[in-house]
Amino acid sequence: MRRKVLIVLAVSMLFLGSVITATVDGQLIIWADDTRTPIFKELAREYTEMTGIIVTVYEMTMDAITEQVVTASPAGEGPDLIVGAHDWIGRLVRNGTIAAIDLPEALLMQFDPVTIEAMSFEGKLYGVPYSREGVALLYNKDLVPEPPKTWDELVALTREITNPAIGQYGFIVELPFPYNSFPVLSALGGYIFGQSEEGTLLMDDIGLDSVGMILGATLIDWLIEEGLMPGEVPWETMTGLLSEGKAGMVITGPWSIPIAESGGVSVGVAPIPTICGQRPRPFVGVSGIMVNAYSPNKAIIQDFIENQYATKESMLKIFEMDPRPSAFIPAFEETKDDPIMNAFAESISFGMPLPNVPEMNVVWSVWNDAMTLICNQTLSPHEALKQAAQVLEDTFSN
Repeated sequence: MRRKVLIVLAVSMLFLGSVITATVDGQLIIWADDTRTPIFKELAREYTEMTGIIVTVYEMTMDAITEQVVTASPAGEGPDLIVGAHDWIGRLVRNGTIAAIDLPEALLMQFDPVTIEAMSFEGKLYGVPYSREGVALLYNKDLVPEPPKTWDELVALTREITNPAIGQYGFIVELPFPYNSFPVLSALGGYIFGQSEEGTLLMDDIGLDSVGMILGATLIDWLIEEGLMPGEVPWETMTGLLSEGKAGMVITGPWSIPIAESGGVSVGVAPIPTICGQRPRPFVGVSGIMVNAYSPNKAIIQDFIENQYATKESMLKIFEMDPRPSAFIPAFEETKDDPIMNAFAESISFGMPLPNVPEMNVVWSVWNDAMTLICNQTLSPHEALKQAAQVLEDTFSN
C-alpha cells in the first residue's frame, strides 16, 4: 500500500512571456488554463495523497501553453503534462514537443472512439481525452414544439415560421463561417481532407470541392435564395435572434443555451435532421491531456494517467466542474440522464474530429471566403468551392 503523505499543491498564475520552473525528476508539473486548473488541482491533491509524489499545477492562458511548451520543453523548463484541445496535436507532434502515449487496450476501449481518433496523429495516440463537444439542433419550443427528423420536415417548418418582415426565421446557422454549417456540408459526403486506412490525414486529397460538399452548400444557397434564411448571419445576429425568440431552429453548441435562456426562451436540443437519409456529421472538439516528449518522468506520468486520471471517479469530477459530455464512457453513462447533454452527445456520436493539423489555419480562411461568395450569391457553390480547393492545392504544393 502506498504511503500517504501531507503535500502542498502549488497553483500559480503564469502569463505569456514568463518562464515556468524547471521539470523536476520524480515530480509532476501540469499546465492548464483557468477553467481546468481547479479540476487538475483536485486530481493532483488526491494523487499525491495516494502516492507521495508531488504534483504542481500552474495556471496559464491557452495561448501561453501552446507557445511556451514549444520553447521551454527542450530546455527542461516545460511541464510534464499539458491540458488542452486536440487541434493542438498536429503542430506539437511535428515540432517534437509531445510524445505518443500507449494505453492498455482495456482502458482504451472505455473512451468514445471519436475522441481517440481526435487525439491521434498519423496512427499514434498523442493525448488522453476527457470531454467532447460539438453542435446540434437547438430549437425554440414555443415556435417548434417537436423538432424535425428530416431535412424536408425542417424546410416545411422553416416556411411556416419565417417572416422576414418581423425579423423572424424558422432556421438559421452562423454564416459565412463554416464551422456550424459543416453538418449540412458533410451529410452527403463532404469532407476537408481525405484519410488513409491508418487514419492519417492526406494533405493532397482536399475535399472542399467534393460532390458532397457542393451538394450541402447548394442546400444552404437554396434556403438563402428562397428568402428562408439571411445570406449573412454573424454571431451577433444569430445570438440576437435566438435570445429574442425570433429563431425557430439553430445549429449551434451548448454555449448558446445560456444566451437563449437569458431572453426567457425555452429551448430543446435534438440531433440535426437527416438529409436524404444521411446523418449530418458535425465537427467534434475534444479536450484532454498531452505528454511532454522531454519529460524525465514518463513512468510517473503513465501511472497518473492510468490510475488517477482515466478513472470513472476522476472523470465524473471533471464533468462536475466542466459539464460537457464525457469522453470516458463509464462516466458518460452516469451523466446522460440530462436530456440536453444527451442530445448533444447523440449529435456528436455521428461527428468527425476537427482536423488536428496546422494547415487548418489556412483552410478556415479560404473556406470562409468561399462561403461568403456563396452566401452573397456572387458565385455558385460549385464555382466557389472549386476555386477554394484550387487555392488550397496551390498553397500546400508550395
